Amino acid sequence: MNAQEAFTKPHGERGMVSVWVAVAMVAFIVIVGLGVDFAGHAAASQDARGVAAEAARAGGQHLTMDSGRARPDVNGAIRAANAYVAGSPYSGSTNVRGGDTVTVTVTGRYSTQFLSIIGIDALALNETGSATVTSVLGGTQQ
Repeated sequence: MNAQEAFTKPHGERGMVSVWVAVAMVAFIVIVGLGVDFAGHAAASQDARGVAAEAARAGGQHLTMDSGRARPDVNGAIRAANAYVAGSPYSGSTNVRGGDTVTVTVTGRYSTQFLSIIGIDALALNETGSATVTSVLGGTQQ
């Protein structure tokens, strides 16, 4: 055996690195895609949660007096919160619970960028925010 034969690969292994690189690149793209899409979904969830919280606060600004206490005006609060949500890319629902807490739930979808390659075109968003109206008279919570 001469020196040239000792350093050459047998013909049966030619191209094996190319197959390995192709498989590794597909796996790498899927992993990066998962990271990008899940980070995008987390950001969209945070945005939806912010819209829900701000809509609840907007609803909590519509007040009525009941037995000397400020309480949300149910119809005004629901209209204001729904109007706030309507100005966002989400849809939602509003209700007043316990007589003094405005709760808003928003729903939407995050359109994936990479996961659509494997058939996942969107991830659902469903977030809730609430605001409680508190009466204070003379520095004392009522």
